[in-house]
Amino acid sequence: MQFFETAQGTMVLGSLIAIMGVLFGLGGAILVGLSRRLRLVRHPKPSMQRDIAMRTILALDDFVGEAYMAVHDTPEFNPNDLGEFVFHADSPLFVLPSNVDWSEIKQELAEELQWLPNRVQNVVDGLQSLDLSLPGNGDFFQHRQEDFSRLGLDALFLIDRLSAAYGVKRPERPPYYSPEAGFRKKIAETEAFWRRRRSSLSAVPQDGSNVTPLFGSAAAAVRDQFPDPLAE
Repeated sequence: MQFFETAQGTMVLGSLIAIMGVLFGLGGAILVGLSRRLRLVRHPKPSMQRDIAMRTILALDDFVGEAYMAVHDTPEFNPNDLGEFVFHADSPLFVLPSNVDWSEIKQELAEELQWLPNRVQNVVDGLQSLDLSLPGNGDFFQHRQEDFSRLGLDALFLIDRLSAAYGVKRPERPPYYSPEAGFRKKIAETEAFWRRRRSSLSAVPQDGSNVTPLFGSAAAAVRDQFPDPLAE
């Protein structure tokens, strides 16, 4: 202790105190930096979330447009073979933006977005599995309109949720183009078609034989009540 009372000891003590101050300062800076990094991990920057939301909204809006064209597309039939037809609009596909860390946004919303491409593909696969040789083309046209209309409405709903959650402006559309109204109209038309079919089938007498309902007047009456699917 007497050493520190000398001039030389005082200089050494001062140096030690200065070194300790520098070390404490460096330690504090390191702790502050780590704390900031932890906060960024736990609470992502709003700009990052808005970027993800913006890119996803653009992808969803593209899908909405493709779905709208598909459900309002009238097939062109071969006059020599009414079982052969082509559409002017392809079936819509939804592709998520690439290089996105979906953990940055709300888990429930992220999961719904990641499931959407699979749901769309399942509808495409389901339509391809229908037997077009059946009467009414196996209800292919009704299913195509209804299923893509419902997926289009889901995409619009996801756009609204992303916009509200992350402050991104909703897509602007001309006043004469309302995808939501168009989708809802097609769903209402197909639901009315299913109701008419159930009502017609329930009117067929059940006499224990499958011959008369299939080939008799009752079956003819049922067929007459089925509207042309393209007229819907």
